Amino acid sequence: MIRQSKELQIGKAGEYIVCADLILKGFVAFPSEQGLPYDVLLDTGKRLVKVQVKTCSGVRIVPQRHKETKCYVFNIKRHGKNNSQRYHADEIDIFALVCLDTMKVGYLKNGDMPTTINIRADELRGTYYDEEGLIDYARVQELKKEGLNCRQIAKKLNKHESTVNRYMKDSHVPFVTKARYFADFERRKEWIAQL
Repeated sequence: MIRQSKELQIGKAGEYIVCADLILKGFVAFPSEQGLPYDVLLDTGKRLVKVQVKTCSGVRIVPQRHKETKCYVFNIKRHGKNNSQRYHADEIDIFALVCLDTMKVGYLKNGDMPTTINIRADELRGTYYDEEGLIDYARVQELKKEGLNCRQIAKKLNKHESTVNRYMKDSHVPFVTKARYFADFERRKEWIAQL
């Protein structure tokens, strides 16, 4: 009996999930033959769309400057052994991103994709370092309006006084990230139909 690697099985599961997602959206979709640069063919009714499927089994811990963060990591534009090859622009129309832990599928046009993308998990919204900073900043501003001083706010929020002092300054502009959540990539039938 021939056993395929776990990585191949994860990839195959992703392909079937994408086919099911597209079929449930009202399209015709089917897995392609092995050895082609795309995994799924999608018939929109107007044209055939080549879909490359990238699958991850769940969130990974990624080291960051301030603390570790959990996100989905997709290596998009490379393939082959040790990701040594790049896809050509005409080989793929869209990438389908599959998270096996939530069974969600996201879609992106080939031209919109970086080489690697880290996508935040929707269920962890509000727990990321920069989001905590925005929440703390808002709380400091509320307590400042109530008339509390820096030391009182720091004690109440269990924060270092230097952090609270920075948040209290009128010149402080909170950092807002451009990070995206997986829900940002989920697409309706209309988006896919326009491909």
